[in-house]
Amino acid sequence: MAPKTVFLAFAEQDELYRDLFTTQWARSGDQARFLDSPAGTACPDEWKKDVRERIRGCDGVIALIGGATPDSPVARWQIRCAVAEGKPLMGLWVEKKYRGKPTEMGPARCESWTWENIGDFLDRL
Repeated sequence: MAPKTVFLAFAEQDELYRDLFTTQWARSGDQARFLDSPAGTACPDEWKKDVRERIRGCDGVIALIGGATPDSPVARWQIRCAVAEGKPLMGLWVEKKYRGKPTEMGPARCESWTWENIGDFLDRL
């Protein structure tokens, strides 16, 4: 079976959490591929088109949810796009003290950042 491909949605201010997530995952040796937003796209419409194509090509979406998420039009749009494309979606709280859930996620669950929760999500894809 081919490794799962998962899009990571996150607020621009949470790029450090994205880096930490992908670095730790790479060290785990588990098979999964993570994509995120293309960098440096000047035109917002082109960026949205690129993100939508990436999300369409993924098996699911993990949203890294932190205190910056509610004020991030980028993260909120990525989550709305995942829902619109019908992709399985899970939120991961990246901050111990923040447990909010963006309304854009609809019925999708938010979980604590544990490798067990991530593995369970990947197994369901």
